Amino acid sequence: MPSLQKKIIHGNEYWYIVECRRVNGKPRPFVIEYLGSVRNLLERLKSVERKRKVKSYSYGQVYCLYKIAEELNLIDIMRKHLPEQKRNGIDIAESILLGAIYRACKPSSKRAFSKWVEGTSLPYIMKFNAKKISSQHYWDQMDRVEEEHIRRIEDDVTRQVVRKYNLSLSILFYDTTNFFTFIATTNKRSKITARGYNKQKRNDLRQFNLALMTSQDFIIPLLSYIYQGNINDAAIFPRYLEMLQVRLKKVVGEARDITLVFDKGNNSKGAIERLRESNLNYVCSISIMHHAELAQIPLDKFYQVQMEDGTTIRVYKTTKQLWGHEHVVLIKISNKLKEGQIRGLNRDIQKAISQLQQLKCQVESKRYSRRKEQQIQRQVEKILKRQYIKDIIKVQIMISKKDKIKFNFSLDEKVRNEIIEKYFGKRVLVTNRTNWDERKIIAAYHGQSKIERIFKCLKNPYHCAVRPQFHWTDQKVKVHTYMCLLGLLLVGILNKKTADAGIKMSTEKLMDILGNIRQCIVMESTGKRGKPKIIRQLEEMNELETKLLKLLSS
Repeated sequence: MPSLQKKIIHGNEYWYIVECRRVNGKPRPFVIEYLGSVRNLLERLKSVERKRKVKSYSYGQVYCLYKIAEELNLIDIMRKHLPEQKRNGIDIAESILLGAIYRACKPSSKRAFSKWVEGTSLPYIMKFNAKKISSQHYWDQMDRVEEEHIRRIEDDVTRQVVRKYNLSLSILFYDTTNFFTFIATTNKRSKITARGYNKQKRNDLRQFNLALMTSQDFIIPLLSYIYQGNINDAAIFPRYLEMLQVRLKKVVGEARDITLVFDKGNNSKGAIERLRESNLNYVCSISIMHHAELAQIPLDKFYQVQMEDGTTIRVYKTTKQLWGHEHVVLIKISNKLKEGQIRGLNRDIQKAISQLQQLKCQVESKRYSRRKEQQIQRQVEKILKRQYIKDIIKVQIMISKKDKIKFNFSLDEKVRNEIIEKYFGKRVLVTNRTNWDERKIIAAYHGQSKIERIFKCLKNPYHCAVRPQFHWTDQKVKVHTYMCLLGLLLVGILNKKTADAGIKMSTEKLMDILGNIRQCIVMESTGKRGKPKIIRQLEEMNELETKLLKLLSS
């Protein structure tokens, strides 16, 4: 067991930490540590007690995202297009990058940015004073950014991403989504926010729409367009295609052998004509409800196709005149889709029956005039408005001579089963790629899930979310949304690099793991005038954290 031992040398006292060990069966003292004189020992104790400070900062997320920005030369690209304006020692391009990293790590208000960033290593990495980056700082910087600036930056960044990471643009995916806001109805400064069908069921609020295109390689947003919240998808698609052709030419030159994949909500004759004029190929889907002859094809005409992942899909391939041109039509059967559609139908039936039962109790307890019969009929039509329900549920309304109403309804199981057998589980794909086989068509359309994952990320409250956003002018909304897309781009490239290295995980899990990597700062007083000695080092990491940081920082 170690113990303190004093030695007197030339009349002076010196202290040692010694340990007794046996050598050849006899105890012998061994010096473990020399402590020096009493005065030296006292100074050492005071230095440790009073003059050492330790603090740790979040490091992994901000460092890796900043490294990706450096790889892309992102700040220089933005500086090329943005006005020269510095606030608190940083320019507009640096402010946008800070905002993008912030949205990727912790979506919150710009007022909360300063507090968040003080707990990270970002001020040390990018050399700025965190306390000075207020919401007013962002307001001033964002105020100078115009929509044309964003478009030019996005084109240059997309070109750089395609070149740097060798992304394939042979297949591109297009889709739209919307984001509700809390912009007041009386606000006349915002033109793009309006009430419409909201995909998060907030139809009571004003919203704006986002059209987005991405590549097949990974969930990396490429070209975006923000437009009015009350315009439907099919109406905006031809306008987007017109811009897409111009922007693709800037990014990759002439659009050759590019296939655009989109969902049936964007279908229109004008969009198809625009695609053909632009020499763009396409894969889309149509509703089987609007093409009775396709629903009548017997199941024994379908055959099995094996996909690259080993799964088998039952399909039927034919040709059909659509939008004035000959197209390849592929019907595929999905049991998973069928099960989901049946669950949805049963839910709608139960909801309609419940509402009809309530209406029945109300009207049978009162006397109604002939004039009120039309009012009841409108209520019934509203209850049965969902797809298939008015065919499955039969309603009878009769009023006697004494104005006593009789209200009856019944469920037609035969019609229900016919609808399930005829329409459910069938997805109809359409393409002008006549040289593609069934596997290529299906694989291209299944890739549409990538852009849906982007929208899921943009609505994830923990990373990369567009909301919360506290802006009430169109210009600020557009700049804010681009910062969110830029943050998602950086995260998407992080995820691509890890996947290319054989480490596959979700975006959320990757960001959470990187968030656990922290940098520790030890400040020690040297006993001399001037700044204290500062030592920066990473806290102990597990094997996966070490591997990720080494991969993403290289």
